[in-house]
Amino acid sequence: MPLINSQGTVTAISPPEALDPTQSDMAAVGDVVMIAFAFDTPVDGKAFSAAALLRAEGYSGTLIGVGPVGLDRLAYGFRSGFDVLELTDDEWQQLQPHHLAPFPHHYQPVARSSQPLKKSA
Repeated sequence: MPLINSQGTVTAISPPEALDPTQSDMAAVGDVVMIAFAFDTPVDGKAFSAAALLRAEGYSGTLIGVGPVGLDRLAYGFRSGFDVLELTDDEWQQLQPHHLAPFPHHYQPVARSSQPLKKSA
């Protein structure tokens, strides 16, 4: 199963053991360079929340989503803070002709913003 980045490139990263977002101590990640979160089912969204929370707290390491992310949630996975997401071989074959950005607009906010949300007075 390929791991792809937001440009649709297959990466050669070997993910660490995946964490369960509900059982992991997010405060203990510290200087960990790479974290993998498991998607248990195609409708599981806990890993999205964990990724967004880590990015909001300033985590700058590599975040990897493994398990059944699903093509319909792929763009949201990257927008919520993941650097790399796992696809099944079947999903990869479906994705290749369409690439990752079939729609020009996004409905969810970006977890990594270079602009502050509020301007200082």
